Amino acid sequence: MRNSTLLPTTLIALALSATVGCSVDVSGPARSTSTQTHSSSASSSASSATSSASSSAGATGTLRITGSYSTQTADCSGRDVVIAGSSNNLVFKGTCGTITLTGGYNTLAVETVGTFKVLGGGNEAYVKSVSAIQLTGAAYTTVHWVAGAGAGSDPDVSGTGGTNTVEKISEQDYEDKIAS
Repeated sequence: MRNSTLLPTTLIALALSATVGCSVDVSGPARSTSTQTHSSSASSSASSATSSASSSAGATGTLRITGSYSTQTADCSGRDVVIAGSSNNLVFKGTCGTITLTGGYNTLAVETVGTFKVLGGGNEAYVKSVSAIQLTGAAYTTVHWVAGAGAGSDPDVSGTGGTNTVEKISEQDYEDKIAS
């Protein structure tokens, strides 16, 4: 008798999880309004959402990305970024202030960031230019970087832990990764 209710319940749960989208919220410190873009798509094999997180809100707001199974490209325009979702493929163009990654199993490509903070686990990031990399409480995360913020400098790296990897890569390796 229990098996007859377990299967329909499981199917409903799977259907709901397949419709999970991604939310982007750009909020400025002096504004009470925000711009949001929601996108979701379900397919039989995997869920993926594609949206552009570019905004004309200027360089004053924080770009917040929540949700899962999303593919997005955003122009940082000097803004800070907070990523709380999981299993996303994210590309950040331009110069970001601080990127804080609390979610897990995300893949990021970042042109330029001041400080890259990782609190979640299982993430992989490709960063072209970065001043500081902070791995706090993260596990099984890999950060590949091309250059520090200053000419010929390396980023300051803290909290690497035993299961995280921080490695320098060539600019060609970075370009190859973001092209794929």
